[in-house]
Amino acid sequence: MNDWLNWLGGAGGFAAVGKVAYDLVKAKGENRKVNADAAQILVTTAAASATAYAEDLNEVRNEVKELRAEQRREQDARRRQDERIAAHLRWDRQLVDALRDLGGTITDPPPLYAEEA
Repeated sequence: MNDWLNWLGGAGGFAAVGKVAYDLVKAKGENRKVNADAAQILVTTAAASATAYAEDLNEVRNEVKELRAEQRREQDARRRQDERIAAHLRWDRQLVDALRDLGGTITDPPPLYAEEA
């Protein structure tokens, strides 16, 4: 009976070692699956975030382009206005000089620019 118990104990020990090895292999496989699932979730989240950021960046770029275009239009309008004012100021001065040359008395024209006032 002692041999039988030894054999049974050895078989049980062998089965236990086999079960531990099986559980380790199974756990490692499940761990890989969990890691793969987690990696897929991270990739999906990152892709969604990148898409959202790309859309936001594109929107900001378009807004910046519109603002720059508006600034150029405003600068062009100011430049044209300054050119008209400068031409008018030259005309005013020529007219005043011509009237004075003819013997008239006339005051200087009022300033066209706020800085001159």
